Amino acid sequence: MNKQHHVKRRPLARLAGIAVSLGLMTASLTGCVSDNSDPHRVAVIISGVASVSPFTTPDQPCTEGQSAGATDSFIRDYLENESIQVFTAPVMAGPGQVPSELPQDKGGPFGNCPEQLPAELTVDSTNSVDTAGKNLSAFISYVHEKYGVRQVDLIAHSLGGIFTRNAIRELQSQNSPVEVMTLTTIGSPWESPIMANTSSDPVQACDGFELCEGFMEELVAIPSINNILNFLAPESINQWTQEQTGVLDNIPVTLIAGTYFSKVAGNSAKWPNDGFIQYSAATARNVPDSVLPIRACFTEPYTHSVYTSHFAGDAPDSAITWNAQTGLIILNAIRTAHTTQQLTNRLGCPTPEK
Repeated sequence: MNKQHHVKRRPLARLAGIAVSLGLMTASLTGCVSDNSDPHRVAVIISGVASVSPFTTPDQPCTEGQSAGATDSFIRDYLENESIQVFTAPVMAGPGQVPSELPQDKGGPFGNCPEQLPAELTVDSTNSVDTAGKNLSAFISYVHEKYGVRQVDLIAHSLGGIFTRNAIRELQSQNSPVEVMTLTTIGSPWESPIMANTSSDPVQACDGFELCEGFMEELVAIPSINNILNFLAPESINQWTQEQTGVLDNIPVTLIAGTYFSKVAGNSAKWPNDGFIQYSAATARNVPDSVLPIRACFTEPYTHSVYTSHFAGDAPDSAITWNAQTGLIILNAIRTAHTTQQLTNRLGCPTPEK
């Protein structure tokens, strides 16, 4: 690790102060709490760029290895233990169907999963975000038709947030009968992320951050990844965001940002970050209220993923997708969806830059 970088390692045993803050914040979100017992309402988890996640249902997790792969398993199991019915959307790093089993170094381990769905219902996490959104909307429609789902709480990690917002717009354009109750994004780029400056070598955009550089070197080797990198460049994602005006009206959105990594005197546009997504981008700091009218933000001192935590030499529960604090935030977002529209917007969120 570059000596300029200060790595924040805060195991759960040291998070008493954070837990108190979280309790105060979630207390402001509680009202008449729903137990989400409606069999027609489910949560759907969507993973992000270059990930592989299997399709699972509330009754059929993967029974070998992890229940739903490296990205989705912890949150899936946490919510299921709280009586929330959970589907995980099939996500493949490339075109085609998710394999029936996968080793740890490829996004698993998982095996003996439900029968995986065809390519047209599977999100390609390395290509066009438009196609990914259309496939995700088709998956949600499939869940509606096959399982009778009428309401969904969408939980999206990383670029899965972009896929999901595209899917919501697609569902609305089709006058879908499925109602989106909530959206929670975890380490998701609402603004251009630190590695997406495509005006020069993408690796140079990492500001000397070794983890980001290593990830970019692997990412740029994927033939189709330029589609995503070009989309995430500042001008492109800002224009797309403006085109999203109205899509999230009446949908409470919870944004969770990781701040594990910081840099002394670092550029505030890039630091702190979770390894890939900076705080300002994960909290949609400069996204206007016309695009994101009902938002609440939470900040955790965690990394972007278990892969990131492994690189940093820390335990899996230092990852934003593998700890109970994230699970609690998501749970409260789902259970208080019917009251959050009464809250002041930007609860816990940073003020826009001038």
